[in-house]
Amino acid sequence: MKFQVEKANLVQVLQRIQSATDKKTTMPILNNCLIQATTDGTLEFSATDLELSLWTKMVAQVSVEGKTTVSARKLLEIVREVPQKTVSFDLDASRARLLVKAGRSRFELSTIPAEDFPNINLYQDLPLTQCDAEVLRQAFQKTLYSIPAEEDSFAAPGLLWHATEDDHLRFVSSDGHRLAYYEVSASAFPGFRMEGEITLPRKAVQEMHRLLEKESEVFIGMDDRSLVLRTPEAFLSTLLLEAEFPEYESIIPAERPHAIIMPAEVIQPALKRVALVTDVSYRHVKFNISQNCLELESGNPELGNANDVIDIEYDGPDFSIAFNIRYVMESISAMESATIRFEWVDDAHGGIFLGPDDPGYFSLIMPMVV
Repeated sequence: MKFQVEKANLVQVLQRIQSATDKKTTMPILNNCLIQATTDGTLEFSATDLELSLWTKMVAQVSVEGKTTVSARKLLEIVREVPQKTVSFDLDASRARLLVKAGRSRFELSTIPAEDFPNINLYQDLPLTQCDAEVLRQAFQKTLYSIPAEEDSFAAPGLLWHATEDDHLRFVSSDGHRLAYYEVSASAFPGFRMEGEITLPRKAVQEMHRLLEKESEVFIGMDDRSLVLRTPEAFLSTLLLEAEFPEYESIIPAERPHAIIMPAEVIQPALKRVALVTDVSYRHVKFNISQNCLELESGNPELGNANDVIDIEYDGPDFSIAFNIRYVMESISAMESATIRFEWVDDAHGGIFLGPDDPGYFSLIMPMVV
């Protein structure tokens, strides 16, 4: 195998592919990406952790076709650092080494035979339907922040995706301390039928969101065990989680009698300011609401205290509640709305944050005891 490729294009591909490898595995082959070069000038890259698989391609000047596997992370680090605009590759199969050359720089990387790489199912026979890439990207962006870490066995698993009774699709995430969902019209996914519900792993959502940031033409499909996403230059498949997502709607108060509206351009900077005196141990912000006034209060015995006041329209009973300040900032940052609506029942049910200009978005944050 021997080929030459543009550095800038290769870096983009390697950035995409290396994140799909399994960095915690005891199987070295899962740290590697599969590289296949063909004489028609196509360079294909594949990576998998046995649950998530990613394939992509690019154009290269191929003089000798072939295939091998090499560390995706290390190859990216090397290519990123060389100053030349083109990089050359030459496989020395007898020594199991991939030679990487750029100007006077020369590297030899250990390889594992391509035959040892796990077979990636590209689901060629699975029916795919085109969807609105921007709508899907937004759905992931607005819910990704509250998907729990995969090693957290006590939180709701992954991202729930299900159909509603009014012909909408809802994406739901919760880490036990907060809940977020984004609801979109099913018309954004014409021809895509969802029976019941599915749950996507956090890593799969991260990779699909990353892929959708640079793609406008996207097709999706699903079978009993997997969800597939394909673009003109890439393919991603993920196994679905079998764990059951809890009945999340039962914790959402049906009636929220109290509410205030805050300009996003005012509340976001104010939260950043009072966050300056918070840390891992003291991470709360207290909402003190009184007539036409919202006071944000935070503090840390080692650093000090912070207060910020925002003018609001409110003529109800005084109310105070504390939240994890990072949760509030992440919830508000996910909205695309000029104003933020905060609703509550009492200090036991948490607070609900909505974007009047972003009607599909919903966020519930449970209170902290301080």
